[in-house]
Amino acid sequence: MPVFKWLTIRARSLYNKTMRKISVSGYGYIERLGYERSFDLVSQAGFEAMDFPLYVEKKRGEIAPGDEDFFFSLGKKAKERGLSIGQTHAPFGYREDDGSTFSSILSIYEKAIRYTAALGADKIVLHPIKFENCVRDYRREECFLLNLELFEKLNRALEENGVTALLENMFIKKTQGEFKKLYPTIYSSAEELCRAADALGKNFGVCFDSGHALITGEDCPSACRLLGKRLRAVHLHDNTGDRDDHLVPYFGKVPFLETVDALKEIGYAGNINFEVHFGNVPEEHIPTVFSYIYEVGQSFRRRLDGEKL
Repeated sequence: MPVFKWLTIRARSLYNKTMRKISVSGYGYIERLGYERSFDLVSQAGFEAMDFPLYVEKKRGEIAPGDEDFFFSLGKKAKERGLSIGQTHAPFGYREDDGSTFSSILSIYEKAIRYTAALGADKIVLHPIKFENCVRDYRREECFLLNLELFEKLNRALEENGVTALLENMFIKKTQGEFKKLYPTIYSSAEELCRAADALGKNFGVCFDSGHALITGEDCPSACRLLGKRLRAVHLHDNTGDRDDHLVPYFGKVPFLETVDALKEIGYAGNINFEVHFGNVPEEHIPTVFSYIYEVGQSFRRRLDGEKL
């Protein structure tokens, strides 16, 4: 990598760390609208940062097309609009028994780490690999150790690119007749995430997903307190406890104010990032939804900074 580009990437990374930003994921609209139109709408709504999806929307195990130069130019275009890329989201959805191999998954993750650095971000969110039947405690320890073995192999790429990998709390989906139900699985509990992050070391942390926690029966505030300094990023969104809807805050059952208070207690210094799904929102209404989310983000930031609402 040319020295100038390396210095620019490092400068962007330092910029990302200068303040707590209000951020939104590109989930459900960035492919539909295109990168530059998406950056325009996000910045016009007031957001200071984005959570950048590095997966193909309808094939989430595939990495977004491009190369390091392409993503470097995208990071530059975002910054021109006053946006930093605070974190990225790696491709996901792999099962140990779906034909994926360690080498194929590692290749995708290592490429995603390089793209993360090119965008100017210093964090990438990773989902665990799951066994098909890793429901509640079945084969859970075996699955836990499998993921440790996989993620340990990412240390060199993380070190070389100045990126921290964040493990996300998850659920597993099982079909029963005509119905699909969501259950706890590997990394569903804060205790398990603490154990994994501690075992993997300094290049790893945790991204706490409020909607996933509600689905798996975790108490959001308690989970955040237990994660403590391991918690480096958040995916804030809502649901009613039975589907992963990725709704805007206060349209479901997530206890947001209590969760924000817990984040304040542990000294959380990361971005206030919302992972709301925009897949069904017409383009002309996206700014309205953005405006609401940003206003909620401002209230959360004030609360984190000590103002009671």
